[in-house]
Amino acid sequence: MNNRLKFRVWDKLAERMIYPHNDNQQHFIIDLNGCFHNLQNGSGGDDYVIQQFTGLTDKNGKEVYEGDIIRGMFDFGPAGFKEEIIPINWDNESGYQLEYCAITTIEVIGNIFENSELLN
Repeated sequence: MNNRLKFRVWDKLAERMIYPHNDNQQHFIIDLNGCFHNLQNGSGGDDYVIQQFTGLTDKNGKEVYEGDIIRGMFDFGPAGFKEEIIPINWDNESGYQLEYCAITTIEVIGNIFENSELLN
């Protein structure tokens, strides 16, 4: 497992996802307050939403980030497994809500910014 922290950032103004760890120019920083700054154009702060890599990949090898929307099989106890579509969110008490999911079944099908209709 890769222990390197990775983040992606939703740029609210440009309405696009930025993957700073893939950017060859590396003109981005996350300050000690958790704010993202684009050093190329001086933008930052509330113009960006930071999302951390969960450390998991889906069944197709795609990295799973906070804010992703996944489809997977979840264990409902006596009722058995059922396919669900959920957004990936961090909870300070329980972490990511994949506790009752068959991890090998998850598939990233979008994210909350570009594909919010998947949650309806």
